[in-house]
Amino acid sequence: MQVRWSEAHRVAVLDPQGDLGIRTMVEMKNAVSNLLRDGCRVLIVDCRGVHRLEAMSLGVLVERLCRAREMSGTLALANLSADLTARLDELRVHSLFPTFDSVAAALEGLVGAGLEGVLSQAA
Repeated sequence: MQVRWSEAHRVAVLDPQGDLGIRTMVEMKNAVSNLLRDGCRVLIVDCRGVHRLEAMSLGVLVERLCRAREMSGTLALANLSADLTARLDELRVHSLFPTFDSVAAALEGLVGAGLEGVLSQAA
């Protein structure tokens, strides 16, 4: 999983690939914890490369969203496929997350324009 992080803007984009199962979610949980500890307050999960989302893994995302909100931050989802959107609806958690059509739209909506270039250089 790639993580693009702009410390100056306190924004990170996480880019998981494949199925979001237990192993991937442990990695994501640790990454989000570290980012929050380091001052990140806007986390965007780019779901473009995600094929499947397990219910237990979604619980981890909800827990990390709550943790971010406790620290005056947020965790948003971008590039959700129709299948992932249906899965979020099925599990009745779709309304918990800010969702966006793209990472650029998420950056624009959450922190303002111009950050995508900064994040493409950060890793």
